[in-house]
Amino acid sequence: MIKREVLMPVELVEEISQIVHNEGYEALKEAFSSPDTKPPIFLSDSEAEALISLAVIEKEKARLMYPFYDDEHPQYCEEHEEKFDDVQMGIYEKTIYYVESAFKKGQFDHLI
Repeated sequence: MIKREVLMPVELVEEISQIVHNEGYEALKEAFSSPDTKPPIFLSDSEAEALISLAVIEKEKARLMYPFYDDEHPQYCEEHEEKFDDVQMGIYEKTIYYVESAFKKGQFDHLI
């Protein structure tokens, strides 16, 4: 199994490691071996897919927790927008960016 190095900031690796271990995501425990994993991270194709799925799940959880994030929603809430944007522009977009930088761009479009 070929693994590729995925260059990610320490803070992102730490956040993902915490999620992997708190949620018990076995598919990612080899790459993120402890709750305080530090870079470098090496991923196989299947682990990269699992990591993209984790990012998508986190974004969907944010939609459920902060449903009034859209300023066109009748119950718009600025706090919801800020918290949703933290996830959207944080773990979601950054994870996709760094994984796609190490793998073929568009390889994971079917998951996003």
